[in-house]
Amino acid sequence: MYMNKFFKTKEEAVAFQKEQGFGALYSNAKGSHTKGRYQTEALMMGKSEEFQKEHPFCVAWNHHE
Repeated sequence: MYMNKFFKTKEEAVAFQKEQGFGALYSNAKGSHTKGRYQTEALMMGKSEEFQKEHPFCVAWNHHE
C-alpha cells in the first residue's frame, strides 16, 4: 500500500522520515526539484491549495506488512 503524510515544517518531515527509517521527502517550495512529486501526492489525496500552502512538505513511502 502506498502511504504519505504531510507536514507544516521541514523539521517535522525530516524527524518523521528519520523515525521510520525510510520514505521520500517532497517539498512544495518554489524551485524545489521535488515540487512536481509533491503536487502529485497532494492531488492523489485530494488536498486543497490552502492545505498545500499550510503543509508544504510530504513524506511518501510504500507500506508493507
